[in-house]
Amino acid sequence: MKRVVSIALLILIASCGDSTAETIIFGEGDIPPAIPSDFPLPTDAVIGATLVDTVNTKSEFEFRTATDMAPLVQAMSVGLVELGYVVESSSGDTVQWAIGFRRNGLEGSIQFRSFGPGAAQGVVRVNDT
Repeated sequence: MKRVVSIALLILIASCGDSTAETIIFGEGDIPPAIPSDFPLPTDAVIGATLVDTVNTKSEFEFRTATDMAPLVQAMSVGLVELGYVVESSSGDTVQWAIGFRRNGLEGSIQFRSFGPGAAQGVVRVNDT
């Protein structure tokens, strides 16, 4: 009886192990595929950590730039609008700023953070609905 239970348990474990797909993928340095190729970024942007959630169709990436906060927010806002995105919200202060946007079935946000003169970070999150 123990042998039959052990064999059945091994078969169950083996069949479950092969059918599960990786649902959250962490990376670094490459913009996730769900981000449109024309997404406006500063020319000096360095891509950091990335995350792709394949179950919930969400992707995000972090970037750093030597651009000051005010020109960064302005350039990205203008860039989004020029490329056909609708900016749904934009608010913040000299240290933090947030922009919400959409285009076609893509909805997203950018969270900016200033680290002082000439240093800022952005985190871009999108949900392909």
